[in-house]
Amino acid sequence: MQITPEMIAAFRADPLMKAFVDATKWPDAVITEALCEADTETGSSRWGALELTCCNFKWRGMKYYAAHWLSTNFGSLGAGGTPNPEARLNVAEKSVGDESISYRVPQMMDAGTDWLTYTNYGQQFYRLKKRAGMGAKAV
Repeated sequence: MQITPEMIAAFRADPLMKAFVDATKWPDAVITEALCEADTETGSSRWGALELTCCNFKWRGMKYYAAHWLSTNFGSLGAGGTPNPEARLNVAEKSVGDESISYRVPQMMDAGTDWLTYTNYGQQFYRLKKRAGMGAKAV
């Protein structure tokens, strides 16, 4: 899909995406990349066709995924900062007295889903993703 200036403007105009309004901090090229990533995540027919309206399922999913992608990769620094190369993992910790241990817990959820729980945007996308996967699929 071609990410258009109208899509970028609609993304920035959403009241829930106020963190990404500043075009200096978040240049169009970075927003375009985030929306492109979001398009691939919402590419199945279960998401429906894209329309730039507030009630469009695919557009809502794209906005939430793009916002999550931007937040986890750049944080509040914006695109001028260095992308965060570290992955968040499911971790359990146990402390007894002056000793403690931390370890990876793979049983909680897979790493891709866990990554989505890192921000509110990702949690909203995960909720929509579960809805997209429900029910029968016409072939």
